[in-house]
Amino acid sequence: MKSVYVSAAAFALTAAVNLSPALAQGPRSQPLTTPSSAAVTSAGHYEYRYGYDRHAAWRGHWIFVR
Repeated sequence: MKSVYVSAAAFALTAAVNLSPALAQGPRSQPLTTPSSAAVTSAGHYEYRYGYDRHAAWRGHWIFVR
């Protein structure tokens, strides 16, 4: 019975370690742009974006967007 608990704990720990970075990254969707909105903002500008990076640390940085 002890081996069942040890194997279940090892499985749970492995699953938690492997899923944590994927959950911290968030969704990877791109915003939808239409030709008319792309023409208005073709010069582009900088925006401040923040969130968790790959090492699960809260970071902020400037990104050039159009």
